[in-house]
Amino acid sequence: MNTLSSTDKPLLQQMTVDPWLKALFDRLEHQALAPDFQAQRELGLSFALRPYFEPSQPFQVVPLHEEVELASLYLYSDYFPTDGHPTLIEQVRDLITEHVPQEEREWLDAVRHSYMDVFEITQIEVGADSSSLLLKSLGDGQEFRVTENILSSTLKKGQILLTRLIRQPDHISFPGAAVTLSANMGKTLFTLIDDERREIEIGLGQFALGEWPAFAKQYGYVFLWTLVKVRSGAIWMADSQVQYREANGKSYLYAIAIYEHREPAIFEKGLDQLKGFERAFLPETTDRKPSGNDFTVMVWEQKNTDATQGTSELCVARLTLTRTQLFVETDSGERLDTLKHELARTFGFSLHFRGEITTPPAHIPPEVDLLSDTFNARPVIVAIEDDQKILRPLLETVYLDWAERPCPVLHDETPRHVCSRDGDTGTVAALIDQMEQDDLAYRRTGTRGYDYNILRGHVGI
Repeated sequence: MNTLSSTDKPLLQQMTVDPWLKALFDRLEHQALAPDFQAQRELGLSFALRPYFEPSQPFQVVPLHEEVELASLYLYSDYFPTDGHPTLIEQVRDLITEHVPQEEREWLDAVRHSYMDVFEITQIEVGADSSSLLLKSLGDGQEFRVTENILSSTLKKGQILLTRLIRQPDHISFPGAAVTLSANMGKTLFTLIDDERREIEIGLGQFALGEWPAFAKQYGYVFLWTLVKVRSGAIWMADSQVQYREANGKSYLYAIAIYEHREPAIFEKGLDQLKGFERAFLPETTDRKPSGNDFTVMVWEQKNTDATQGTSELCVARLTLTRTQLFVETDSGERLDTLKHELARTFGFSLHFRGEITTPPAHIPPEVDLLSDTFNARPVIVAIEDDQKILRPLLETVYLDWAERPCPVLHDETPRHVCSRDGDTGTVAALIDQMEQDDLAYRRTGTRGYDYNILRGHVGI
């Protein structure tokens, strides 16, 4: 899986951790890897990171390195084994089989009482030998000053840190891991966490979680779960802004609906009056055959100015009218839905819906920087080969049972019935020839996307 974040580097660079605190963390990890505790270790870590293992995740997101580190701290400090084992801190405290230096033991209570929190950086001081941060908990407003060489060029006043603080009577330390977020994204994270807190209180039927530290200690995993929601939401927002382009830079219209009709003259007149659309020149093709003796395929386009390219206009919707079909192509499912309603109001029951596709082309979701409040998704280029792969299933679905469905141009009789009743397949054969010439995939890619001999076989031609 690919990490959908552009922040692969540590978000708190140059963070120093007290050597004895680091030694204690190493000891706790060693204890967690003991044969009789490994299963509990897996349970604790998978619980803290549970949303990443849920199949319902809309995007393929994996934990950031900092999230994994915070999950380990949750295992050390907050997790209560489900099989009767003492907590890891209790195991180290009571360890008699090996020597635990007093300097490590002095950190045990501080680690045990630490809890996850969301902090705003309210002040940054940079000195010659050391640096400090003044942090304000968004949960209860408490302020803490951390004086360690922890600063990196990415840290700024107003940013939000998801981490926990190790509080000694005379000193406050970082545990070596934190996720840094922009002010807006961090406050969104806190709001969602606070909402979850209220839901838990309602579920318990009491306000026993009124004290922020008590909630954060007991439900530290909620902070990590909520961060997954924020990351997924940011990726969804960025992905919703992705624009799809053909190799030549033209807008790629992936949301498509196909209709049948039998009144081309009425449709031509109605489409001429459709607001926002203008007639367009037909694309030239090398072996295009006329679509009929007295009817030419017509195209209407709707264009919007592309803000990223100045005043240039991009086609955002296209209507292609053939003798028997109407192809509706748009650049989004939302626009297609709006246009379908407008066409229904204009033509009513004269339109016979046959099928649609609204799924965007397969692509790698855009990267999201947690330190930024804006998302700039690059356009996705869709190759002709990929367009063929998208159109082929649509056309196969539309024509799957075409021979058995009432056909408007055949006065709502089924093609198979017309052929068997009259013993003359000429009318249906001409209709299939017409459809083959007007094939949507051929108009878009130069290669037909459906084998119309299948239809001929279905009706006995």
